[in-house]
Amino acid sequence: MTIEINRIDGDTEAKGSFITNFSSQKLLGQFLVLVTPFLFLLIWHLIAAGTTPLILPNPYDVFMRLVSYFINGRIWPHLFMTTQEILAGFVLGSVLGLGFGTLVSESDIARKVIMPYIIVTQALPKFALAPMLVIWFGFGMAPKVIIAALIAFFPLVENTFMGLTTTPQPQLELFRALRASRITTLLKLRIPHAVPAIFSGFRVALMLSLVGAVVAEYVGANQGLGALIIVSQGTLDTELMFVAFVILTVLGLCLDWLYGLVYKIVLVKLYGKTIDDVSSSTTRLSV
Repeated sequence: MTIEINRIDGDTEAKGSFITNFSSQKLLGQFLVLVTPFLFLLIWHLIAAGTTPLILPNPYDVFMRLVSYFINGRIWPHLFMTTQEILAGFVLGSVLGLGFGTLVSESDIARKVIMPYIIVTQALPKFALAPMLVIWFGFGMAPKVIIAALIAFFPLVENTFMGLTTTPQPQLELFRALRASRITTLLKLRIPHAVPAIFSGFRVALMLSLVGAVVAEYVGANQGLGALIIVSQGTLDTELMFVAFVILTVLGLCLDWLYGLVYKIVLVKLYGKTIDDVSSSTTRLSV
């Protein structure tokens, strides 16, 4: 009886210690999240104080310039144009990536024929195509959307392929025993199992679409945050360049937040679980 009581007391003490450590780590994490931005701004301010605004402007000056650009409305056309290019490129790249990823996962012939060409095309720098796309499609949105789509395409192909081809074998055997058709197995088993992997690819593709759209604007554009960066570089307006950097950073965070919101909704509708529940039971693939 004494041994049993000691064991219970030991388990209770260990559990209490674990909860205390977890709470401490959680508080430490929240503290670091709050403190890190202020520490970053402080370091930025100290470095900027020792140099000229041409090299590194003060964060306060950048903030005031940012506010003035939003108030007078000069930033909105650039922001709207870049956002449209990002979303259009992401949608186009995602549709193509999901389609080809599903095709190569379901067909051995398609995988042998298509995948080598897809992999080889990744060796070609997409930004090297930008001048040619400008010649073909002009200085409008089309070249930027195509570049963004090409960059977003490969992560979706790879993650879709990996997600659809890593379905647990016992579940596949069960569907075969039930004589489920190939399309039924795909829709009812493979795709639900691949959702975390596919959404991981969505996240990568979304960020790459942002990079692709902005860098494509460097080649030829009169609107967009990338064009604003080029203009500020030509006029040696470092402050305006940092304004564009800040807006791009916030835009990326907003897009990532939107991705997370959609992902949560899909998981709850599909699995009835949260991201943490699914992550603990499903392998999430990414490239």
